[in-house]
Amino acid sequence: MAKVDLSYIKKVFSEGFGGAGGDTEAFRELMLMILARATDADSYTHPAEVAAAQAVIKKHLNEELGAAEIRTVALSELYEEAPLEKYISRLGPSLSLEQRKTIISALAEVLRSDGRVAASEAIYFDMVAMALRMTYSEVAGLS
Repeated sequence: MAKVDLSYIKKVFSEGFGGAGGDTEAFRELMLMILARATDADSYTHPAEVAAAQAVIKKHLNEELGAAEIRTVALSELYEEAPLEKYISRLGPSLSLEQRKTIISALAEVLRSDGRVAASEAIYFDMVAMALRMTYSEVAGLS
């Protein structure tokens, strides 16, 4: 099982921006946070969304997370300290364009997994894309 304590993000926000190899850990933890919160972006957490998040995490991070671990990340106490948008805005610039594209693509996959995208999920997607400082063409996969 993967470690889901979000220790890198906690360290960045308590001690300042981290050191070598941080972009890899930032990518991992941001992806976990973004996808986990996506399962909770509308009024109903559909099991298909949780399963999709698990599959996408396995595919891109090669980590197996249980549904309970996804829920733990989705409901982390970190969101009481600052909104997710702040974490993404702070760490997003350290990610490569490819990493940011991977996160956006994975997020779209999770949001579509239950067969519909609610307005609140579309708003969530837009917030993530803006916080990652992605252009429309980058989000669309044109650049």
